[in-house]
Amino acid sequence: MNDTHGHPVGDEVLKILANCFRQNLREYDVIGRYGGEEFLVVLPNVDSSVAKTIMDKLRICFSEINHFSDMGNFHCSFSCGIASFPDFDSANALNEEADKALYIAKNGGRNQIVISTP
Repeated sequence: MNDTHGHPVGDEVLKILANCFRQNLREYDVIGRYGGEEFLVVLPNVDSSVAKTIMDKLRICFSEINHFSDMGNFHCSFSCGIASFPDFDSANALNEEADKALYIAKNGGRNQIVISTP
């Protein structure tokens, strides 16, 4: 996206995604930027199937937002990897497994949610 629409537009899209998360998740859920265009979302007391439902609704909602640039209007999507406790019992394991699931989602065609299984 940055190559097509430029970094300022890419930054704006990331801000819109963060706002989408903030507006639709619970007050005590944790949202953080984790790398260039990756976010980490922590959903306490939610199992992986409910987390998938929540993130899938957000994915669909975000994909319907019309973004603007000098190149014209466009839509974006995101992929998501999910790992849950107690399937993975440390912060490192949760992070590694969610990352593996994310890459499965990206390599599987993008714009989807994948749950990591033990």
